[in-house]
Amino acid sequence: MKICYILKLFILSLAIVSTIGCGPKEHNPYPKCLNFGISNVRRNISLRLSVDVPRQPLDGVGDETVKLIQLPAGNSVSGTVLYGGERIVFIPDNPLEDSTEYRFEVLDGITDASGKLMETISQEFITGSVLQVYYVDLLRNYDSTLDEVYSLAIYFSEGVNPDNLIFGEGNITIYDDMSIAQFFSLTYYDEVALAVLNFSYPLEMDKQYTIRVGPYIYSSADGEMLDGDRDGATVDCDAFEVRFTYNKSLSEGITVGDSLTFAQPYIESNSRCFLWEFD
Repeated sequence: MKICYILKLFILSLAIVSTIGCGPKEHNPYPKCLNFGISNVRRNISLRLSVDVPRQPLDGVGDETVKLIQLPAGNSVSGTVLYGGERIVFIPDNPLEDSTEYRFEVLDGITDASGKLMETISQEFITGSVLQVYYVDLLRNYDSTLDEVYSLAIYFSEGVNPDNLIFGEGNITIYDDMSIAQFFSLTYYDEVALAVLNFSYPLEMDKQYTIRVGPYIYSSADGEMLDGDRDGATVDCDAFEVRFTYNKSLSEGITVGDSLTFAQPYIESNSRCFLWEFD
């Protein structure tokens, strides 16, 4: 009888374990998304990889496991590797070469706190060849309410001459739907080719604005003029110009309502992160 009782308890315990499991489900850390595309990639860019890490922190993140390779020769690009929580960052020491193919690699050897290996990832991409407006986005102002935006970010494909980044025709202008100019001060960050427009009064959510960038903005690398409409030519002196609105949800950023010169902001695929290069 005693043996039968013990056997019943054992069978019951097996049934309970199979029903509720032995604890929280675990999985290996894995790469989620990248902040760059496969073509026409910015030369001034920090390559960022978002990762899912159930058991932080990661161990083994460094220049032996995170690499940027210039192709076809296979030479390693010098840079700094950083890691924090759910993001791995590779910052090249210098802007990337134009019209050049690269491969970003995250290799074996990175583990989480429990020793589980992170999945590897490799992506090849090619940089652009001309100066363009690469991306336009808002920057959050943490001192403002959710319905107010004080700063607008303009990412260029490469470094520009900051002397040309002023309010005025041929440089940067922005108007609301009543054709009223929105004046701003501007700060330029050359290491990421980012111009930040700071407004004295906030832009309004769900209101349409028109922004015009260039064409009389010039590359700091070769002096070439901005190719505003991305047609591969600057002799036409076309600017980057779009109408846009801000969404109520700041995480969704800008909605382009109507392109005036077919110069849409850089299209992001659903499998990639937003360009949080400046925060």
